[in-house]
Amino acid sequence: MELKTVLYRLNGLYKLGKTAPKLRGKVFVNKFGTIKIGKNLSITGHPWAVQITITKGARLIIGDNVYVNAGVGIAANKEIVIGDSVKIGPRTSIFDSNYHRIDSADKGELSKKITIGNNVWIGADCTILPGVTIGDNSVIAAKSTVNKDVSSNVLVGGSPAKVIRELEIEEGWIRD
Repeated sequence: MELKTVLYRLNGLYKLGKTAPKLRGKVFVNKFGTIKIGKNLSITGHPWAVQITITKGARLIIGDNVYVNAGVGIAANKEIVIGDSVKIGPRTSIFDSNYHRIDSADKGELSKKITIGNNVWIGADCTILPGVTIGDNSVIAAKSTVNKDVSSNVLVGGSPAKVIRELEIEEGWIRD
């Protein structure tokens, strides 16, 4: 579904277009680009507000059965894709842009696409940086900074995040 209507509040339940994702607490959406969401999106904006920003020309694509916890910040300046059955822990930041150059020798792109696979669990206080791909079924430990790609079926942690161990994931298993 493409979000084309204005976010509004009705009896404590927020609605996006014709679907009604579960949005509890404060959820701020600054939409100048495109948002596409799947079924069963759930966002908890309590006790900390959730901030979602999509700049002009950017895209945010969210799959089915995604949960976004309190205090999460998502800023799409190019493109962020979040797969199905993803859980995002509180106070996590997902930004696809550095917003400014580090020094005068830095000539690279400021914004790079982020892709988060299916059945991924991102713990509390994580930072997902531009250009990162996180593989299916992976877990990002709390307080981790992901600055490089993460393969499928692994637990990563630290700052910068490194593989801690491989995970045993049965075919078709989805995290509760």
